[in-house]
Amino acid sequence: MTTECDCHMRMHECENQGGRKIYRTIINGDLNKKNTMLSRWCRIFYRARSRYQRRRLLLWLLMVGMLVCLMHYNQQGLQVLSQLSSDQGLNDYQAGPIHEQDDMNQQVGGRQPQALRQDVVKEVHRAINSDNMDKDEDDKSDLRSDLAPATLHFLWCGRRHFEFRHYMAMKRADKLIRPDKIFFHYEALPVLDEEGYFLWFNRTLAEVDNVLLRPFNYTKCPAEGAERFIAVLDLLEKFGGIYVPEDAILVDFPVHLRSSHLVPGVKPINETHFLDGLIAGRKGAFTKPTNAQELLVVLMNKEGVNSGIKPCGSIHHYNVEEEGDCICVKVTSNIYPKDILDATTRFATLARVAAYGKTQIEPEQSVRNPIPRIAHYVCIECEVRFITFLSMRSAVNVAGLSKVYLHGVREPRGKWWEKLKQDSRFVYVHREYPETVYDRAILTHQLAVAIMRISILLKYGGVYCDPNVLWTRQIPEELFGYTAVASPDWHLYGSWPDSVNHAVLMAKKNCPYLLKLRGVLHKYRQNQFWFNDHFMAYKIVETHPEIIRLDRKLQVKCLNHNCHPTWQPNYQSGLTQNRPGGPFNWRNDTYSIHWTDTFPELDLDMVKYTSGMIVEVSRHILQTSGIVVQELR
Repeated sequence: MTTECDCHMRMHECENQGGRKIYRTIINGDLNKKNTMLSRWCRIFYRARSRYQRRRLLLWLLMVGMLVCLMHYNQQGLQVLSQLSSDQGLNDYQAGPIHEQDDMNQQVGGRQPQALRQDVVKEVHRAINSDNMDKDEDDKSDLRSDLAPATLHFLWCGRRHFEFRHYMAMKRADKLIRPDKIFFHYEALPVLDEEGYFLWFNRTLAEVDNVLLRPFNYTKCPAEGAERFIAVLDLLEKFGGIYVPEDAILVDFPVHLRSSHLVPGVKPINETHFLDGLIAGRKGAFTKPTNAQELLVVLMNKEGVNSGIKPCGSIHHYNVEEEGDCICVKVTSNIYPKDILDATTRFATLARVAAYGKTQIEPEQSVRNPIPRIAHYVCIECEVRFITFLSMRSAVNVAGLSKVYLHGVREPRGKWWEKLKQDSRFVYVHREYPETVYDRAILTHQLAVAIMRISILLKYGGVYCDPNVLWTRQIPEELFGYTAVASPDWHLYGSWPDSVNHAVLMAKKNCPYLLKLRGVLHKYRQNQFWFNDHFMAYKIVETHPEIIRLDRKLQVKCLNHNCHPTWQPNYQSGLTQNRPGGPFNWRNDTYSIHWTDTFPELDLDMVKYTSGMIVEVSRHILQTSGIVVQELR
């Protein structure tokens, strides 16, 4: 039995074979394709026999078609909006400041040594400004296979101190080149001085985490001459990388200098004298010299555009040069942080960038949250003497503070306290004797006072005064804006360039300097207290100069009638020497006198019947307080 079916453009041939019905589909002559999408839709439509079913099917098809059209037009609308946004961003960029476009073009084109910016001319070299550029393109500029490895080599010969200039050299090289490794080849590790100042190597290892210490396994470690650079080229031929003199501060280092086989920045004057500089070389890419004659040939064989770097310039050359061709600065003598913090030369700016990452270093200041205008005194025995009476009076009537708090472990006593406590501006506050991690044998009265001083200022803020500090002028308004204010001391000790005197200490609550000072007293508690309080505290000033202001006119310290104004030249003197300082005007040159003389002790009779600077200061305080000297008993 044969049945014929017409199913919309398709032909079906049906045959009866053995009682089974077999359908063969012939579609455009291709007998292998069965159940195509079109045939399926035809079958669905054909099976909808009633008019209602066909209408419902057509309705569903219409809804699906509308949904597809809606999605299509929505996608086109999003593309149009995206194109308009891109065009607007392009217009905004083209309408931007010209100098911003120039900076962008320089970044896209790859960083080259930059010229001096005119707005900071005579202060910042062209490469210092590049530190503030967007680093995205700079990061990608060395993603090349033909460059010398990003490895630095420092060669340290002899037994000597690792000074601040060496610290700056390594910090600057690490910041500018961002190497994978820094090899510190040493004959002997840097030595410490007996006075404990030269800790810069320890600080370098703490701040630069990719320094690798390597013994220099050669017969001799030459500090200069041809043998030194023969050894340097031998290291570069073995490992590849960049040699940086240990006392040279980089100004700039373009990446393209690593693309040549060897780029020497060392200039030979003769066979024994050379001008030091950078050397960049690829591993195994050049023939290392074995004697002075071969070294001269290697150093003088300059081919290509990348070999024209000059040796490191001197500090004077960098300060006065105008061509901008100085790629590094050789620092041949010892310098200290205090030599660069306030200096206005171009080298000082470069050194600040190398050491602190900033072109200018200013102590933090904010008058919106000033130091409280209250004075704090600390006593252990709490017997108030005449000089303490004068000191507290001067804090209120001369310095301009509103209140004086005397912190002690017991109630103050003595006739001078009886006179003070009649005034409500003088208040006693009980304090417990500090019990800390210090051994009882180490916890002297001086150390206990220092611990209490730090705790009080951290909690309340204000102005701490030793009981023998006499104020001579009102404290300037600007000093209350700093987070902490102290003054240098006059002690000369080893290689320490300066020290800190905490007899007068102004601070805000929870100021960073006090927190670090407390950490120093705890970490180095086995040291003598005077060393930590004067000298290790100065290390905080050197490493974090932005958290405290050292005001040299805050006080003048006097010992055995010898006063030491720290703003005068050559003010430092040994403790046993106690060389007198130069003359000064106590009314105008300083804000306070720190009178440490104990023999003879300053008393009322001295003020009444003798003369001298300290007597004049005492009479000035009493007169300002409205007290008649001759009537005082």
